[in-house]
Amino acid sequence: MIIILDYGISNIGAVKNALNFLNFKSIISSKKNEIETAKKIIIPGNGNFGEGMRLLQKHNLIEILDKMVIEKKIPVLGICLGYQMMFEKNEEDLNYKGLGWIKGQVKKFKKTNKFLVPHVGWNKINFKKMKLMTGIPNNSRFYFDHSYYTEISKKKFKCGTTNHGIKFSSVYNSKNIYGCQPHPEKSQKFGLQLLKNFCELC
Repeated sequence: MIIILDYGISNIGAVKNALNFLNFKSIISSKKNEIETAKKIIIPGNGNFGEGMRLLQKHNLIEILDKMVIEKKIPVLGICLGYQMMFEKNEEDLNYKGLGWIKGQVKKFKKTNKFLVPHVGWNKINFKKMKLMTGIPNNSRFYFDHSYYTEISKKKFKCGTTNHGIKFSSVYNSKNIYGCQPHPEKSQKFGLQLLKNFCELC
């Protein structure tokens, strides 16, 4: 069973609809007993980092997520805010620590005349061989909507990168942990292929 984590943040329904379109069975849940049965977990999200972490705490989800992802090594995909919450900290709200699954931090883009903040719209992902990107041509365009970018400090990982004034990790994989800064559920055929790859190959 694929669990789409429900922690009270937006964009969950769109991910569910995308999986339905791809004919993958999934449920939206915040129940511990259901999460414990997951073969894979997707953490969507679109919004404020501090609010996202507060809601994870409110619904007592951090302990069960750590158990499934860190101890049991269940594959997990974080999307946009869900990806950013996997890091240790985020400049958007330093009052909250992240999940800490990825060593590094999330920093705010610097606005320039050429590169606006937030980073909204279609942009390329440059990558080498990654399971998550199987069947997707290099430099394919995905839909982004964010003001903060990821800065990774750990060395052994695979990632795809995007440039918006600065090069940042827009697709990530280390062992069972996968991250995607753009919204695959809004990225048409290549976004659907990414979700398909996570469900089938990762």
